[in-house]
Amino acid sequence: MKGFALLVAALAGAALLYVTTAVGGQQAGPSRAEFNALKKQVATLKKDDADFKAVLATCFTGAVPALQYDGYESRAADGSTFITTAIDLADQTNAPTMYLLDVGQPCASVINTAKLKLHAFKLLRPAATRR
Repeated sequence: MKGFALLVAALAGAALLYVTTAVGGQQAGPSRAEFNALKKQVATLKKDDADFKAVLATCFTGAVPALQYDGYESRAADGSTFITTAIDLADQTNAPTMYLLDVGQPCASVINTAKLKLHAFKLLRPAATRR
């Protein structure tokens, strides 16, 4: 019986300690101005997401097989020639080394608009250099 009383006293002490050290009340949420700013930001992100999905679904539906040629001779405006690289469409006899997105003029105009910011993607390879 003495052990039971000791256990009850220990539990009561732990409960009292928890109640006195626990955080009381709710924590403050964002102010009305912060909430409205976040709400506006979410609405903008949802609209941008819908725009991106529309472009992806409409424009990026096909790709064209292509080949890159090194050592292609080109003529400059002044008549001199230089060696560069070139991209050409692959036919059935050549295995393609890359695929180019076939988006068409209307989609290219949409992609190039500053609002979608898709033009910010950079070419991952360095540009061709003149030799």
